[in-house]
Amino acid sequence: MHRVPAPLPVSSRKAGRQIDPLVLTQAQREALMRIGMRQRLPPRTVVYREGDEARWVFVIVEGAVKSYRELRSGRRLVACFLFERDLFGLAENGRYVNTVETLVRTTVYRLPVEDLAALLKHDGAMQFVFLSKVTYELREAQRRSTLIARRDAAGRLAMFISRMGERLGRNSTGIVPLPMSRTDIAAFTALSLESVSRAAAALQRRNLVVFDDRHRARIVDPAGFARLTGAV
Repeated sequence: MHRVPAPLPVSSRKAGRQIDPLVLTQAQREALMRIGMRQRLPPRTVVYREGDEARWVFVIVEGAVKSYRELRSGRRLVACFLFERDLFGLAENGRYVNTVETLVRTTVYRLPVEDLAALLKHDGAMQFVFLSKVTYELREAQRRSTLIARRDAAGRLAMFISRMGERLGRNSTGIVPLPMSRTDIAAFTALSLESVSRAAAALQRRNLVVFDDRHRARIVDPAGFARLTGAV
């Protein structure tokens, strides 16, 4: 794998997305480029597995990944989905906490942990950025706990769509991209695949959301949708 001096993602967001206040300077981005390796990964590629030695921290340049754990029952619990400009590589005692797999074709920067630690040691501002970003997986797990506290499957799915709209944006026609599979959504919302399908049908019957296909949800009644997602 060769080092490629392509630019790291900056923290400004496209229209409709959240604004990230944690900004890297040009000098900081150049310092990261010097230690990083650009890597292009096809869909459904396992980046690392739970328990592997944590040798790298990853920055998503473009694409999407899921972070999950394999349960003893054989089921998967999806902890979070990560997108452009997110960091991942959460570790404990030098081992990765979760398994991470790409959802679509994804480009990442792979940063060696030892080199990154040496860099952060001399740059407190960058250290704060990375601490905030890497703990994102934990914050998303907390949001997931709120979501699965709902008893109604339609409400859970609506909250999930709302969250994806916050992360990925929705256009003027109310379309929210859903790059993950229905199986992944089920694993995140703690519902069966059949329950997710029934919840999607219920949202359509209530004229709140139309699913143009399995990877796009169109919110057709924003006020009614907001009332449902707010009824926690």
